[in-house]
Amino acid sequence: MLVALITREPTSHHVDDVLQRNDPPLVSDFCVAESSSAIARLVRIGNRTLDEADVLFRDLDLWVSSSSDRLAVDQGDIEMATAFVRRPGITLRAPDAIHIAAAHRLGATLLTLDHGMAHAAAALGVDHFNPAEA
Repeated sequence: MLVALITREPTSHHVDDVLQRNDPPLVSDFCVAESSSAIARLVRIGNRTLDEADVLFRDLDLWVSSSSDRLAVDQGDIEMATAFVRRPGITLRAPDAIHIAAAHRLGATLLTLDHGMAHAAAALGVDHFNPAEA
C-alpha cells in the first residue's frame, strides 16, 4: 500500500482517498522495511534508477514521519504470524502474516491492495479494507 502511494501507481488515488478520510494510519517499522525493499527491487529490475529510488526513499520516510503513527512489531506478532501461516487452508506468506498479526493485536483495520492478503485477513477474522475494491 505504501509503495503504491509513494510511487504513484494506478491504484494510488484509491489509497489517497481512504487516507484523507480517516485518522492517520498506523504504520509498522516492518511495513517501512518491506516498502523499502520493494522500492529497491524496482531498481534491481530496471523500473527505477538509483536517483529515483533515493527520492522515493526520502518520500517514504517523509510521509511516514509526517502522516502516520509508527508502531513496532513485537514478539507476540511474530508468534501469532507463525500460527497463522501454519493454519490449514490459509495461504499466507510470513511477511503478510506479520502485518495481519499486528493489525489483530491492535484491533486495527488492515489496509491492503493485496487480494490474497485481504482474503487471508478475512479468514482469520481481522478487519481489512482494500481501497481499490471500494
